[in-house]
Amino acid sequence: MRVRNLTTYQVEPLLEAAVPDYDHDGLTVEVKYSRVGSKRFVSGTYYRHAPSAPDGRLIRLRINPANRYPIGMPFKTSEYFKRLDRRGRVLTYQRIRTEKITCAEHLLVAIFLHEFSHFLDHVEGRNGRYKQTKADRFALERLQELGIVP
Repeated sequence: MRVRNLTTYQVEPLLEAAVPDYDHDGLTVEVKYSRVGSKRFVSGTYYRHAPSAPDGRLIRLRINPANRYPIGMPFKTSEYFKRLDRRGRVLTYQRIRTEKITCAEHLLVAIFLHEFSHFLDHVEGRNGRYKQTKADRFALERLQELGIVP
């Protein structure tokens, strides 16, 4: 894995430590600041095809330097519950688990792990349903193993 870090955050060792048991040869991770005026605190994208990575091995992470920590980060859990609406119809909702992220480096690792799950799906040829929930579960499990979240 090659990390191109255009920020002041020291995330390279954390990213390597987050996925030691997975094949990530040829993967490029770009870490940048968000555009000026962005309202997002962080974002990430896994590129299946990109001009700089035609083989689909690029993850781009963007973080807002104006963030204030801790930040509550929501993760989908695959736990569902039902409620009736005003008209008596049954609606299904997914539980969201919000974890406090205490620093920029841990926030970048959380987003990286989510996008890394999409990378694994691509490499292994998966195209299943519920990819966002699966990626959130993968990230949350790894963050717990790393001791970043309880």
